[in-house]
Amino acid sequence: MKEYAKLFYTSEAWKKTRLAYIQRVNGLCERCKASGEFVPGKVVHHKKHITPKNINDPRITFSFSNLELLCEDCHNKEHKRKENTRYTFAEDGSLLPPGEISPPGG
Repeated sequence: MKEYAKLFYTSEAWKKTRLAYIQRVNGLCERCKASGEFVPGKVVHHKKHITPKNINDPRITFSFSNLELLCEDCHNKEHKRKENTRYTFAEDGSLLPPGEISPPGG
């Protein structure tokens, strides 16, 4: 996660938007579902990436039309990554460092 985005991704507004979007798309990776696979989504991805210039623009940061729920594999393909180098969120909404997994029910 980029330094300028840490406050945004830990904000209550983002956590609520993220949860609402996941519920709206039934928790499934949208790209996998489009190809007939049903894989749980993990990352609410911004189609137009957040930058220091647009991070305060709610049309970019909070608009459902700019969001897409992806599984780790699809998100890594989007960013051409091979291993998990991203911060993620635990079930309780707390921030997890790269590679750490939230325990079930935790």
